[in-house]
Amino acid sequence: MVQRLPPLRAIEAFVLVAESLSFTKAAGELNITKSAISRRIQSLEEDLEVQLFIRGNKALMLTPDGETYYKLTGPAFGSLRAAGAQLKRTRQANTLCVALPQSFASYWLLPRVASFYEQYPNTELRLDSLGYFNLLESEAIDVVLQVAKEPPPGFHAERLLSLELFPVCSPTLLSRHPAVLNEIADHRLLHLNTMPSIWAEWLQLVGRPDLLEGRGHRYDTFSLALDAAVNGLGLTIGTDIICHRDLQKGRLVAPFPQRLVSARSMYFVCRKRDVDKPMVRRFRS
Repeated sequence: MVQRLPPLRAIEAFVLVAESLSFTKAAGELNITKSAISRRIQSLEEDLEVQLFIRGNKALMLTPDGETYYKLTGPAFGSLRAAGAQLKRTRQANTLCVALPQSFASYWLLPRVASFYEQYPNTELRLDSLGYFNLLESEAIDVVLQVAKEPPPGFHAERLLSLELFPVCSPTLLSRHPAVLNEIADHRLLHLNTMPSIWAEWLQLVGRPDLLEGRGHRYDTFSLALDAAVNGLGLTIGTDIICHRDLQKGRLVAPFPQRLVSARSMYFVCRKRDVDKPMVRRFRS
């Protein structure tokens, strides 16, 4: 018959008290009260039917039985701690946190994640759209996919994609009101708060900056602007990276042939010290 072990929490409390010879320090390590530590030690002594500590007025000492038990349990708990730390390091080494705009995550990255997991099945990707705005200020973020005119200074940065921008809208909207360049002001233009000048840049490209009017709707993300366009609320500026699926499925159409090669590109950004980390290399490839 297998001998029943005392509760693991009680053994843990004993090891911590034996290491420091202090109930107060052990309680602090476990973030519990001193009386809770005392109850665990008492429970362990009752379970083992031995006294483990001599409680003096000024000092706490191990009894001979306590010393023997600590010699056996101390190294065992040390091995458990080392095993947990090793598992944590392994998990961290196989985890990558990527910050990027929510729209690019949904429309561009997520369709590619399945093939990444097929190639690296023991890895974990964490996608963070909020951390995108802090650009690696948090150590929890490993890589940022940033849309910018210039790569950020002080980091390793590679240009991944150039952006071509062009108007898109719902085919239903066109059936009600055909898009004619000279009459574009008659349509509601859907603006993007993070790229507020793109309508002006496209109209400059086609030689009609005079057609830009202040009216229209404004959205925080490409996703919201595209959803609004799909639902017939107006014309927005899109890019193949984000709206190609909606164009292929006919939910959106591009009523004008002119495309603006944007000064913005998508950059792969990481800390210089992290360039050669295996997970960073895997994701970049």
